[in-house]
Amino acid sequence: MGTTPTERVDGERHPTAGGPLPEVVDWILATVVALFGLLSVVTGSALVFLVDRDELAAGIEDGTVTVTVGTTELTDAEALEVADAVVSWTGTGLLVVGVATVLVAVGYLVARRRAHRRNEAGEPASSYGTYALIGAVVTVVLSFVPFSPALGGALAGYLERGESERTVSVGALAGFLPAAPVLAILAFVLIGLIAGLLTIGQVGEAIVVGATLFLTAMLVATLVGALGALGGYVGGRFAERRAATPRPRGTPDDE
Repeated sequence: MGTTPTERVDGERHPTAGGPLPEVVDWILATVVALFGLLSVVTGSALVFLVDRDELAAGIEDGTVTVTVGTTELTDAEALEVADAVVSWTGTGLLVVGVATVLVAVGYLVARRRAHRRNEAGEPASSYGTYALIGAVVTVVLSFVPFSPALGGALAGYLERGESERTVSVGALAGFLPAAPVLAILAFVLIGLIAGLLTIGQVGEAIVVGATLFLTAMLVATLVGALGALGGYVGGRFAERRAATPRPRGTPDDE
């Protein structure tokens, strides 16, 4: 049977990273990511293939669908053009992001299998991406908690500390990953909104709305990345202090 790699700190031995995590962890993470991608594909397909222009027109006429851009009051015809463009581009964005997410899940599994093979051959194999993905899942699960990217980043940084000093970057990645597909979808929504406003001649509104949403998206991306980086730093420091704390003799590590 193999033994757990250790390092000596202040005369005491403590566990360190021993290569890739168990393959079951990789399958769980890939499954979670793939399910999100499939959900996005299903939702996008519904918007693209099930929602048509006639249904939007009927919804606008009976008040079910309302379109308001800033303080500008759109006519039914203008609202239909904007709504049609937004729905079309949003559906396309959901499809693109969903397919890309599924492909990322498959690619992740392939990469992890190669990492496990390298580890079995005695070659170094990093779990950097896995730790970032674990932190990202925690960020999503705890999204109802304020500053959840910091919590996900802290876990990723804590796990990465045993392998390298890249705790800040892995935390930032853990915080940013959950926001990436959302921002990508919002980019398609923004394109649809701008396209619809340009179609009805609202150039000024298109510029204002486009600039506002773009700056908001950049702010959100920066914020979640910064929170994740901060969490990664704290998690890494905590792991470092824990490893440096002398353990009582007679523990399994001393055997």
